[in-house]
Amino acid sequence: MNLYRLGLMPWAETQAIYHVLAQTRQEGLVICRPSAPCVCLGLHDDLEQEVNVKYCHDHNIPLIRRDIGGGMVLLAKEQIFFQLVLRTGNPLLAGRREEFFAKFLEPAVKTLASFNIRADLKPPADIVVNGKKISGNGAGDINGFAVYTGNILVAFDRTTMANVLNLPSPRFRELTRLSMERYLTTMEEELGYTPDFTAIEEQLIANFSTWTEGLQPAPYSEKLKTAVKATAEDLTSSDFLNLPGKQTQVRQVKINEGTYIRLHRLPECVTPNVIGNRECVNQAGQVCPGYAILIIQGGKIIEFESNGFLCWANSHINSLKYYLLGTKWCDSDIKSAIIKWQQSLASNITTINEDLLLRWLLAR
Repeated sequence: MNLYRLGLMPWAETQAIYHVLAQTRQEGLVICRPSAPCVCLGLHDDLEQEVNVKYCHDHNIPLIRRDIGGGMVLLAKEQIFFQLVLRTGNPLLAGRREEFFAKFLEPAVKTLASFNIRADLKPPADIVVNGKKISGNGAGDINGFAVYTGNILVAFDRTTMANVLNLPSPRFRELTRLSMERYLTTMEEELGYTPDFTAIEEQLIANFSTWTEGLQPAPYSEKLKTAVKATAEDLTSSDFLNLPGKQTQVRQVKINEGTYIRLHRLPECVTPNVIGNRECVNQAGQVCPGYAILIIQGGKIIEFESNGFLCWANSHINSLKYYLLGTKWCDSDIKSAIIKWQQSLASNITTINEDLLLRWLLAR
């Protein structure tokens, strides 16, 4: 199998090369880094929903969309990519995709161990250190070939990541950044210094060599480079970037496997306006800006806060937090928490319809 050790290369080519290998029916392992930051959309992402396009434009951060799934990511030279392209019938692919991920990610886990960083696989496709994500990975099929992509975070700019996301409020953006501080880590942070990129690459290749037979260095030929550049133009074209993607009612950002931050707007108001509509109108005559932010981890609510509910000023809605934290994010458990919260309120406190609260907190 060909090994393409390409080091720093143009940002768009880091994503285009595995597309070209699959399109031309070539197996291979690619090790590379982007020479400049870029935002990379998954195949099913919606550009308008996911990306703060103005921020990217103002800060010269280009966009690309890959032809495999997974979420939007910020790519930069402080990340080492490993990309494996295999024909569908390759014996290495025996078993379910989730099972192959464990094998595919083992070289990265061993590489981290060689730097005295103890890492574990968090199924299906994260590598974590003490529960913090240090490697995010994905897979897909292109032209009948299986493509597995992964990275090792040597360093990571969480502030820029929070800014390139299209998020509905400044507070949601700040909590997203803080969540990444809490639930992501890097080699630099674990070690207290920046490790040598060449040493990391060499260790990664050595670990891949133990189970990918006949791994042989291959040149980045002019023919291959020409094809990669042409594919990069396709992946960065306006038509491809603006493909319709999956849109959701609730804005959600995945922090790591099992950890999500979500913004929930109220489905309707508890106080009708003067015309009798169930639309929240504040004192300035504008639609109510109120919302809740939930952080869900392992299927449970670990953070909750509400903001801007002028019509709920007398409801003590913020105290609901103490009944929701640790609660399983499901109908029965949320309902039980709401009932306990309402029972705790004094008789002169404004109560809120239980069904409305359920629809608000459980919105998908």
